[in-house]
Amino acid sequence: MKKPAIRGKAIVHDITDTTEPEKPTSSLRWIILIPFVIVLGILAAVVRQDETVANDNKPGKQAAVTGGESAEKKEIRKNIKMYVYAGSNEYDRRGLGGISNLEISVNNASDYPIDKVRVKIMYIKANGGVHEVKYEDFHAIKPNSKATHKIPDTKRGTSVKYEIATIKSKALGLG
Repeated sequence: MKKPAIRGKAIVHDITDTTEPEKPTSSLRWIILIPFVIVLGILAAVVRQDETVANDNKPGKQAAVTGGESAEKKEIRKNIKMYVYAGSNEYDRRGLGGISNLEISVNNASDYPIDKVRVKIMYIKANGGVHEVKYEDFHAIKPNSKATHKIPDTKRGTSVKYEIATIKSKALGLG
């Protein structure tokens, strides 16, 4: 019967031999170490980028952006009516028609200044038709604040409807 052939160098140690066996060369160590370091570096970069994206998506935080706009500004612009909205007080109605003591407020719930908001005010007659339309402009509304204007009294109309017509803000890129 034939003995199987052994390829490569066979190392035979003599029991009486006191020399140490051959150690693997340092090049083999580097061949294993370099890809390991590269993989660790890639993993660290991926984890760091995930942390940056998670921090940028926190509400109320302005992200530093180089060469583009922040996702927060785009989101506010897209949903501007949720951040900038109008309201009124409990105004007085006269028996035969007329509105007095009307105040319109514009709230800016964003973290950015609003340069100008135009509010459309419609005075409604008893039959539901529109008697008169007026516009009121609000200027320089600070972030997270409210501006209120007293609206002149009118002799006609039984109720008031209002809506924001335009919003302009350089900080948000509107208008």
